[in-house]
Amino acid sequence: MLKLEGLGFSQAEIVKELSQKNACSKRTIYNDFEARATWQPILQSDVKPNEVLLKVINRYEQVYRQASIRLLTFENELAQLGALNTMLKANSLLFETAVLPELMGRLKVLEDKAAKGVFVP
Repeated sequence: MLKLEGLGFSQAEIVKELSQKNACSKRTIYNDFEARATWQPILQSDVKPNEVLLKVINRYEQVYRQASIRLLTFENELAQLGALNTMLKANSLLFETAVLPELMGRLKVLEDKAAKGVFVP
């Protein structure tokens, strides 16, 4: 369910696919959606944020590498522009992914200080 949702499928599409795959009623899958506030945090609590971060960074690096290969091997200018665009987006997302945890940590520290009434210049 989570994988299909992450791939961008709608709830109706997920229900149809999973009810057929698991030979169960659509209502069963809808019940899982309704109860996900209970089971999803438990399921994902074992996820280690640093491991997820490394996987995401690795995926962006792979996208960048594949696009750079396309840039060097394709002769079509539009394909080369597409590869450059993909490289730019992958680079930007890689930077955001690598820097965001540090920024969030700093923001949390500032929010804690502000909550305590500590002046932060």
